[in-house]
Amino acid sequence: MRKALLVLAAVAALCSAGAASAALPPKPDVLCGASCEPPNGYTGCTSISADRSSSAWLVYSIRHVLVVSYCKSNGVITSWSIAAHYCDVGGFASCSPTVAWLTGGGRGATYATFEAHALWSVTPAGVYNNTDVLTLTVPTG
Repeated sequence: MRKALLVLAAVAALCSAGAASAALPPKPDVLCGASCEPPNGYTGCTSISADRSSSAWLVYSIRHVLVVSYCKSNGVITSWSIAAHYCDVGGFASCSPTVAWLTGGGRGATYATFEAHALWSVTPAGVYNNTDVLTLTVPTG
């Protein structure tokens, strides 16, 4: 619900912005992208992702993905969420994303770090098993 209201507020803000208001400096709680970067820091909402792949031609392919959505106001994180954590597989492979969590920073900080794990194997004989660990950092600014 909160995300839906944020999207509606962003659309309303973008629709009501006229030529006269374009000359005004952006307010800290308005989605304004690059125009809010230094000296005040980024203000707005976006997503960032990390992924890792492994493959052997005609045998298997695995891709482990973590996507984090976050909002900042003047460079400070106001909210974050793990938007997606999944695996794509092909050939003789299986993959199960297990856990993902915040490891540092987060709400009230200018950065955030995350870690995500997945278990995968080459099947059917279980020839190779692995635990993949992805890290992702929401940058400062």
